[in-house]
Amino acid sequence: MGADHFSKRESCPVCASGGSETFFSAPMAEGAVRSFIESHYCEQGQVDWSYLEGAQFELAHCKACDLIYQVHAPDDRLLTHVYTEMITPDYLRSLEVKDFTVTEFMRTAGELAVLFRMTGKPPLEVSFLDYGFGWGRWGRVARAMGASVFATEIGEDKKALARSLGVTVLDDHEIDGRTFDIVHTEQVLEHLVEPGRDFARLAAATGHVLKVAVPARGRIRELLERGGMPTVSPFYRTQSGGAAHRTDDAYISVQPLEHLNAFSPATMDWLARANRMRVVSRVRNRISALDLTGAGPFAQSAAGIARQTGKMIVRPDMGYYLFRPA
Repeated sequence: MGADHFSKRESCPVCASGGSETFFSAPMAEGAVRSFIESHYCEQGQVDWSYLEGAQFELAHCKACDLIYQVHAPDDRLLTHVYTEMITPDYLRSLEVKDFTVTEFMRTAGELAVLFRMTGKPPLEVSFLDYGFGWGRWGRVARAMGASVFATEIGEDKKALARSLGVTVLDDHEIDGRTFDIVHTEQVLEHLVEPGRDFARLAAATGHVLKVAVPARGRIRELLERGGMPTVSPFYRTQSGGAAHRTDDAYISVQPLEHLNAFSPATMDWLARANRMRVVSRVRNRISALDLTGAGPFAQSAAGIARQTGKMIVRPDMGYYLFRPA
């Protein structure tokens, strides 16, 4: 049965509290949850439903640190299936090539410039840990800015790519006992089976600034209790040309099998206190230079800067956090 490929997290994986409340439960391979999973992976790869038959998609809410998490976490065999067959490397590579435009490069560089300035060091003296290298969007730009870039990754093809770009690949355990000026995580902590433990390790390795970006969960508990799980994944809908909805991020934050943890600002504050860190910003500053190559590009870049500035002023919960050692 598919349930054999899951382990039950008996306590909160951030604060270890045993007082969590289950507020949503449905069969993984039936009904709306099955339909959600089918739509999400239909163009990414192939789902082997034998891994999921008999398993429950169950969400719990920790009253102590405010984390929402999937009670049943996939084992290593299932995770390998998810990240190599349900999501094929070729699909991810093609998606990254399509999305990593000149504009995206400038936005990434604009965001990293904020982190580099926070170190107080010249870029050539900055050590940068990319925890979860992926296809190298962040590591490439940090390397181009002059930093010594280190990375962790589980995929051999991604490790090979990192090395080809001049990035030093570390096994996960090798970050322990080391310090980096910038520790960078982009859409990583939501995937971890033990996020509290791993956040503590990353905090201990942080010399100047730790960046954590995760899906903003919004009002996901209220949405699920009121209307249940949607039958179509927001990722599939938007990739197919459909309109984005205000609630998309919330549903994405509890993506079955992948997003095992859904954080709130209160959860991040708890993690900061527990690890002698402080949250210094919740704003993703991605302002890049004006494009002066023509009237049209100038207007578009100016409008983009205006939108970004508006977000910075309003300071919404966008799932973005910068921490400094306290």
